[in-house]
Amino acid sequence: MREPGTEEGRLPARDVARFTAIVAVLAIFSDAALGHGLTWENDPYWTYWITKTFLIATIFGLGTAWFGLGLGRGAAITAVHTLVLTVYYWSLSPVGLPSSPEWLDFEHTWVTGVPIHFGVIYIGYLLALWLWRRRAARPIDEDESSAAVGTAALALGVAIVVVTGGLSSLALGSFPGVTWFLVRLLLTIPFLMWWWAWAGRDLTSAVVGGVTLAFAWATYSHFLGPVGLPDLPVRVFTTDPPPATVEWLDYRQLWVISLPIYVVTMVGILALAAVRLGRRPVARPAAAALAGMVAVLLLTGATDATLGQDGEDATLRATGPAEVETGPWYSDSFAQARATLRIQAEDMGARVTPLPPHDTLNLLAQVQVRGRSFTVLARRAIVAHPAGAFTTWWGVGLDVEHHGDSGIGTSELPTIRSELAAFGLATVQRNGRTIATGVPVHVMTAESGLPGGARLELDVGPEGGRVPGLPNGHLRVLWQGYTAEIEDDVGTLYISGGLVILAILLALLFLVRRQPREPVA
Repeated sequence: MREPGTEEGRLPARDVARFTAIVAVLAIFSDAALGHGLTWENDPYWTYWITKTFLIATIFGLGTAWFGLGLGRGAAITAVHTLVLTVYYWSLSPVGLPSSPEWLDFEHTWVTGVPIHFGVIYIGYLLALWLWRRRAARPIDEDESSAAVGTAALALGVAIVVVTGGLSSLALGSFPGVTWFLVRLLLTIPFLMWWWAWAGRDLTSAVVGGVTLAFAWATYSHFLGPVGLPDLPVRVFTTDPPPATVEWLDYRQLWVISLPIYVVTMVGILALAAVRLGRRPVARPAAAALAGMVAVLLLTGATDATLGQDGEDATLRATGPAEVETGPWYSDSFAQARATLRIQAEDMGARVTPLPPHDTLNLLAQVQVRGRSFTVLARRAIVAHPAGAFTTWWGVGLDVEHHGDSGIGTSELPTIRSELAAFGLATVQRNGRTIATGVPVHVMTAESGLPGGARLELDVGPEGGRVPGLPNGHLRVLWQGYTAEIEDDVGTLYISGGLVILAILLALLFLVRRQPREPVA
């Protein structure tokens, strides 16, 4: 019961534990879907998710126990959580280091991290508060059969999976595999049973539940669900390992094409079920709007699907006078040379996975120094550092910071900000004869910090190691200038993701304010 004169009373200890568990699950889900999936498009370690879930549970559990529920109190608790989280990342135990420190650079921690983390965690709190109030205010139907609810969840789950999966497959122009449909059914049935128990089965519940389920599908696909299984032939009566030529959907395929289809179809199917349950006719304008949205989404998806796997492209060229290091690594003693460099690279995002699509790198360098000619050809990006010493941005990084005290690359150089940085494996030739294969190469642009004010560097050979046949066992080539065409969609992701977060926040604030807090007679 609510205490007189308060926005909402403190809960009994048992209810605090239940509410805290719901907030923790929904907040970490919101963080995964809207923060790391839709906006940052990265994939932290599994330790991140577990540690952060317990942090959310701790802060919100104590805050709810001490101060109770409410919009303002939830915002204050979220602000405290965001501050604790940010300080923890920055100073105490940054999850993800040392292999991937770029997840916790200044931009991701303070510039975008603070507002995004506040927004996504508060969304989880608001959704939990709406469900909590809704369940308390909704009369209990003692005559409702659990078997009937299970049957309805199975029937609607099958309908959602078949219709949504079929439409998204048509829009993408490819079949995701039987396993994809089976796993989505496993996600959908328990979600519907849980959702109906908390939110009911009316029209409002259908709309909010459809959007939530759509993001659950997209989030699972982003972090856990590649497409293409099972591969053929299907293993049945054999012990041989099954084939697996699977891949992940890229950002455009998942978040731009598939997610809107998920939202429209799931909201539509659940809304029709709610209308049928309430024996109310479907409004013609609503039906027409729904049909129009489906048509637009399918048309857009069919157009975009022809693009195939889509990442951020970079093309870079440098030619003419250059300098080649003549002493040991980073001795900064150079000889004049003539050199050309051509790079075509594609950044496929920051998802941690051994499965494609991976970043692509096509690098060709030709260096003439002291009467010798060297050719470096790299057509394979290094997805991960072989010793796990630091990130390689899965091959290609755009607008990144490394070296210096960043934990990425060598500390022999100052911190370098690069609009393009890449790691690859190369074949090296001297005077037309191959002298080494599988040689690590690193290329980077630089705003400042390179010797002599150079703006482009190519490193051939392992740091601290030697490649026989190269001057002093390695090649370090510097150019004073370069030309580049680099596509960087980070700003677009921040804007689009931020707008989605803001829209969901406003919608939930509206719903929570309208939701009664006492049982309905």
